[in-house]
Amino acid sequence: MYSYFSHPNKVCMNYFKHFKVSLNYSRIFLVASFKAFIHAIFPNLFITSTTMTVCNINNLLNINNC
Repeated sequence: MYSYFSHPNKVCMNYFKHFKVSLNYSRIFLVASFKAFIHAIFPNLFITSTTMTVCNINNLLNINNC
């Protein structure tokens, strides 16, 4: 049976903590997407932003996981 709370519990969070963390990831990905788009047009701008975003997300996943 599906439950809204089964996934947050599996990653050691309650619903609201999971909600907050997920919204933060969404914000990070939105900014990264904008920077990647600008970089596609102007290659000299945001040269390392995608790599830095991947590293940042990886660190956050390690911190926020069980």
